[in-house]
Amino acid sequence: MIDLDTGTFVEGDLASFDQRKAAKDPVQSVALDATQDIAKISRRENQAIVYIVENSGALDKVILPVHGYGLWSTLYGFIALESDLNTVAGLGFYDHGETPGLGGEVDNPRWKAFWPGKKVYKNGDVELALVKGSVDQNSANAGYQIDGLAGATLTSRGVSNLVQFWLGENGFKPFLDNFSRDEA
Repeated sequence: MIDLDTGTFVEGDLASFDQRKAAKDPVQSVALDATQDIAKISRRENQAIVYIVENSGALDKVILPVHGYGLWSTLYGFIALESDLNTVAGLGFYDHGETPGLGGEVDNPRWKAFWPGKKVYKNGDVELALVKGSVDQNSANAGYQIDGLAGATLTSRGVSNLVQFWLGENGFKPFLDNFSRDEA
């Protein structure tokens, strides 16, 4: 469990901690102003559970919970980062109410296959985002871009926004910075 403000590990009861409830509880969360709230979540929990995956004692992946508003619903999922904390290993959503065949394509294995290998940060800023249409593979930013969901502009924008929020300063960036320096 980590403190999202300081980016440090904290003690907590992992078995009973409910991150969704914490986000709605004014005691366990902070209100976000319009400039901070690009994921359209209104409040951000103070603490979060992160998953550290090791292989033979070495860091393999870090898995972070993410959520944000699409067109019809809040999308809840996880983004996994490789050991460099800058390369996406994968993205998946376990709960959402987006339109099947449109925004619901966030569940399509073909679309999810675009994520692994993409980079998150460029010069310290979150650069990873969905683009309208397909990524121009000749673009200098192709390594930071994901194909948008056809016919689902608002869901695509929501996914971009939640990724940028959660990997940014108001999300997990303080933790990732500390963790990369062994200071979490």
